[in-house]
Amino acid sequence: MKTPPGLTLRGVLSIAGLVTLAGLSYGLLRWVESSLREPELAESQAPTLTVEQFRAVRLSLTGLRDYVIEAPLLQQWPGQRGTQVHQPIIDWYQPDGTTREWRLQAEQGWIAPDHQLLRLDGEVVMTRSAASGKSPVTVLTRDVLIHPTEQQAETAAPARITTPGGEMNAVGMRAWFDQQRLELLSEVRGRYEALKP
Repeated sequence: MKTPPGLTLRGVLSIAGLVTLAGLSYGLLRWVESSLREPELAESQAPTLTVEQFRAVRLSLTGLRDYVIEAPLLQQWPGQRGTQVHQPIIDWYQPDGTTREWRLQAEQGWIAPDHQLLRLDGEVVMTRSAASGKSPVTVLTRDVLIHPTEQQAETAAPARITTPGGEMNAVGMRAWFDQQRLELLSEVRGRYEALKP
């Protein structure tokens, strides 16, 4: 191998060794820096809030009671996981804020982080008693979505609706809490008995 004048073979090997050593030192430094950085914290899997014997009152724009949610246990989760409610009872009131229109009971409930959606999971019982001043109704169904601002509930599950005069069965239903209105979506069957005067 021919070397340029003034540069010996030993000098070329020394320069090559220094370059290699510098590269290895740089790589080692980067590895040490990355291992010293704090790891990114994973989102906690624990609830951020737990409340026993929970009761919340939602007021209407006029300041009167709109609906009340009660439950033996509420757990709020971090991020977009929402709030889990165990065995919720929801009482929906008439515009006067004192007369209960509907009571909804479920095995489990979930509240969206923005509070624009409530979901009742498992078996759901919806009742309107005669004390409301309207005809009593009992609805047995499952997995109900509630849109609080529209005062509306819906399910795609089978539903059985019982009134003093009969019974109806359907698959899928919508109910409006501020109206005397139930919409049965499909496979509607029923029996009706005329009430005796």
